[in-house]
Amino acid sequence: MSDFAILILSCDKYSDLWAPFMGQFRKQFPENNYPVYFGTNEIPFSENGVIPILSGEDRDWSSSFRAILQQIPARKVFVLLEDLMVATRIDAARFRHCVEFIERHDALHLKYWNHIKTDRDTNDPAIGEFKRGAPYRATVAAFWDRDYLLKLLLDGENPWNFEIMGSYRTSYSDGFYGMKEPLFDFVNLVEKGHWIPDSLRWAKQEGVALDVAKRPALTGQRGRIAVLQTLYFGWMARVPWPRRLRWMHTLRRALICY
Repeated sequence: MSDFAILILSCDKYSDLWAPFMGQFRKQFPENNYPVYFGTNEIPFSENGVIPILSGEDRDWSSSFRAILQQIPARKVFVLLEDLMVATRIDAARFRHCVEFIERHDALHLKYWNHIKTDRDTNDPAIGEFKRGAPYRATVAAFWDRDYLLKLLLDGENPWNFEIMGSYRTSYSDGFYGMKEPLFDFVNLVEKGHWIPDSLRWAKQEGVALDVAKRPALTGQRGRIAVLQTLYFGWMARVPWPRRLRWMHTLRRALICY
């Protein structure tokens, strides 16, 4: 079994994003020399330098993810999602540093972005650690220990279920880390089957060719709610999670008393 591989996780209904994603990935990470797997359902993505993996019929997200992971012969994997476009250069030395860190520490999980702050320092100035019980410890897009991730997946979950409930399931495990500065920036193109308008504008400016007719855009009330949710999550992520939990417990007690 080789030590490390990159997995782009997708599904057939997002096939219109495969070529644009790989174009951005190669543009921003031309020095990549790790194996690249592209996981889909029943339609393979064929491109030089990419190894297609099929999950079979898409019963549910987590079952398909497991079927794909089981075919990757690597101890550690870097998972990317096809609707999170790589927007800035991936520095090859920093990427290699992350790979060496997860191998040296036998890490279970390393976030490559810093939207969620770590709880304590490590002996590596670029990387912090999450305590047990921290919310959103488990995010799909990250460096992962493959075997641990396979055990963490439960049939029937979607990505949002996984990141909430899967994080609870990690509460008895150490080895969860995050970068203090993001490895690269990304742009989220799709939310719940809809284009994000700001992301479409970014794609046009960057020359990323998208088939915009494939899905509707988030507009009107739904679009406004999505913006507010993003702002709320960004604000709450800045509050240390133990304080957020205290707020939740206080509110819960107040509602019960009422």
